Amino acid sequence: MSGQKFGGPDTPAESGQTRGRGRPQKISREQILRAARSVAPAALTMQAVADVLGVDPTSLNYHVGGKEGLREMVARDVFESELRRVVLPAAGDWRDVLTLFATALRDAVVVVGTLIPYLQPSYTGGLGTLASVERVLQALTEAGFGIEEARGALILVTDTAASAGRDALTARRGADPEVAELAAALRAVPETEFPMLREVVAVSQRDRRGADEDRLSFDLTVIIAGLQQRLTSRRSPGMPIPRLRVPR
Repeated sequence: MSGQKFGGPDTPAESGQTRGRGRPQKISREQILRAARSVAPAALTMQAVADVLGVDPTSLNYHVGGKEGLREMVARDVFESELRRVVLPAAGDWRDVLTLFATALRDAVVVVGTLIPYLQPSYTGGLGTLASVERVLQALTEAGFGIEEARGALILVTDTAASAGRDALTARRGADPEVAELAAALRAVPETEFPMLREVVAVSQRDRRGADEDRLSFDLTVIIAGLQQRLTSRRSPGMPIPRLRVPR
């Protein structure tokens, strides 16, 4: 992912930008984003973007304010662009809507890639993604869930999908540090001890990418089954829905 580019901007000649003396040229946020997405994430700096645009780095300050702000802006733009690709059905089973939304969110996190540290864990997209979130809530309430239940389900599914995306990125970088630490701890004790944990480590070390995709499927199956049971049991009105957070 380190050499990934998200798309190319107009060249300096095409955009009418030329480096010159005196007052910094005025450039737009859209121009900065197009230029930034043509740069590999690992090389994304103010100078690199300014070089693409053919301007002085100070010209970016109004929109960005520094390398950290630049990377956050690009991470958000990539994430939102990917989420906008998903088209949730206007009608259909709430379980299908939840699954499509969660899968799209997980995939969007993966596409953000090495810039994911600059995306807040709670961030679910800007104005461009509100339609998808609205559709999820609509599907849940139409199925019979109260608005608090729909809110709780949305939070749980969002956190689960985002966590699955981050785990998938970890898998692409190599061994999971948590699994490696557990494996090291097990090597310090007799092989006859903790057989189940050893089996978990073995499974985790096989085909991590496929395992992470299966993990989201498993998590969604459990979540949807729980929601279905809650819907069937017709909980008492006013029962609070706890805000669950998936550990990262």
